Amino acid sequence: MINKQAMIFKHSLFYQWQTILVLLLCSTLLTACTSIKQLTGSSETLKLTPITAIPTHVYQPGKFVWHDLITPDVAAAKVFYADLFGWSFKQYGRYTLIFNKGQQIGGMVEIEPEDRENQEALWLAAISVSDVDKAAHYIKTQGGTILQGPVDMKNRGRGVLVSDPQGAQILLIRANDGDPIDTEPEIGSWLWNEIWTNAPQATQDFYLFLGEYDTPVKINDYIILENGEKWRAGIRPVLEDGFKVRWVPVVRVADPEEIVSRVTTLGGIVWLRPGEFFNNSDVALISDSTGALLLVQRWSTSINAGDL
Repeated sequence: MINKQAMIFKHSLFYQWQTILVLLLCSTLLTACTSIKQLTGSSETLKLTPITAIPTHVYQPGKFVWHDLITPDVAAAKVFYADLFGWSFKQYGRYTLIFNKGQQIGGMVEIEPEDRENQEALWLAAISVSDVDKAAHYIKTQGGTILQGPVDMKNRGRGVLVSDPQGAQILLIRANDGDPIDTEPEIGSWLWNEIWTNAPQATQDFYLFLGEYDTPVKINDYIILENGEKWRAGIRPVLEDGFKVRWVPVVRVADPEEIVSRVTTLGGIVWLRPGEFFNNSDVALISDSTGALLLVQRWSTSINAGDL
């Protein structure tokens, strides 16, 4: 089984994050409407692909099933991620499919930002839900915002882009062919997603129902969302006024130090290096060459594959 403490930054580390995070996350982001129109636009403008190469017809509400990079420069992002993680790509019209070791793991969409002086990319995660329309209604009743949809996305499924009551953007989806089967994450694949929020209790209450999660697991101030004892996501408190709440994905890597040694050369930024605080050598915080934020983490292989 996974060492759950190893999945969580030390509680005391949190307070040293605050200055960095506020500077990072209060910056101007791509407008939500611009982003989602690229993802849910007509099939004439954007050819989406199924989220599973082979249909599974299995649905796991609450599971993170896809990630799309919304970026002003797909070409630059391709170079960055190919060199950093060894990702490869296949073009479908204006949509770029991402592969890690031959397995499709996400996509890229190029957008034209309204504010060229503050161009910044964003990794947009998608959560599986049982019923997109009911989920959209729930979002509205809880004070969230429907940014686009619900809409049928050709080849992919029914989806809706929302902003939760605290402002974090997330895509809710019911895929046509089912969700990816739980497997042990490969090096270079998505390991985890966590939401950074200044209203942790409200965030917990909101997502418990939306993702059909079980009673949350708490370790210090960190909250783990799971269903059927399978870890799906984490909630990290960042108690700061003006903080922009958002979801941040985590990529599994073999050697975080080796990864960050190449980030700057590739045009990205290293915000927190491995071992920078409390000798935590397993995790680093970076942004890619177009500004998208993500975590990289070394992670033990001694795990039941379904625990994430």
